[in-house]
Amino acid sequence: MTNKIIWITLLAFLTLGIAGLAQEDVLDAETLLDRVNAAWQGDSFHAILGLDIVLGGQTKSHKLEVWTLGEELALIRVLEPEIDLNSGYLQLGDDLWYYSPDVGSIKLPTIALGDALFGAGPSLEDLSHGTLSDDYDTTVEMIDIEGVSQYFLTLVPHPDAPVVYGKLEIWVSLDYVMEQLVYYDQREAVVQTATFTDIIDVGDRKFATTIIIEDAYGDQTVERIENPQFDLDLDAMFFSLDTFEAWGDD
Repeated sequence: MTNKIIWITLLAFLTLGIAGLAQEDVLDAETLLDRVNAAWQGDSFHAILGLDIVLGGQTKSHKLEVWTLGEELALIRVLEPEIDLNSGYLQLGDDLWYYSPDVGSIKLPTIALGDALFGAGPSLEDLSHGTLSDDYDTTVEMIDIEGVSQYFLTLVPHPDAPVVYGKLEIWVSLDYVMEQLVYYDQREAVVQTATFTDIIDVGDRKFATTIIIEDAYGDQTVERIENPQFDLDLDAMFFSLDTFEAWGDD
């Protein structure tokens, strides 16, 4: 997406609890999505991600390290498998690079942020916790599922937005945790569904540490987020190809 950083975006973090929310009217779509983004991303983010990808009946496992700063900077480093160690992706605003110690750096088109990283499962946007708010028009309503109130958001991309999806639907708890995210193509057929579970407290926010992504062909990715950290003191100069090259020299 054109300004970042799924992905995701995804801005100040809220301190309102459910009790405070009960006294409010239903939040407008922009405010709610900002709060979801803030809980999902923060001002900065770091974590280790384990990915188990089932593609065509075969399972492949990967381990990645992810850093983000604001909505413009993201760096994803491959830790496993060993053959791909210290390769990865760098995003600087609208610019995106792939780096490999053997090949060097290759600039990629911005639209690649929406592509599945390993042929299935999460995209670069998803892994870098990219924001959702800037490329979509969003509506919100309050719904009740088995006696539990939730927010239901519908996101439709702007006509000129550089995104591959025709629509997104998001179910959000009253404490701003995404519980399910459904991706549709331009014909409004479901492309994939992401379910967020294993919620933990990280400081004063709640955060899903397991994400199960299933696509229309039956392929599945299980993403496990280890030791998520928010609002770190990261230097913008860290987000550079020089960082990859330094790792390659180790």
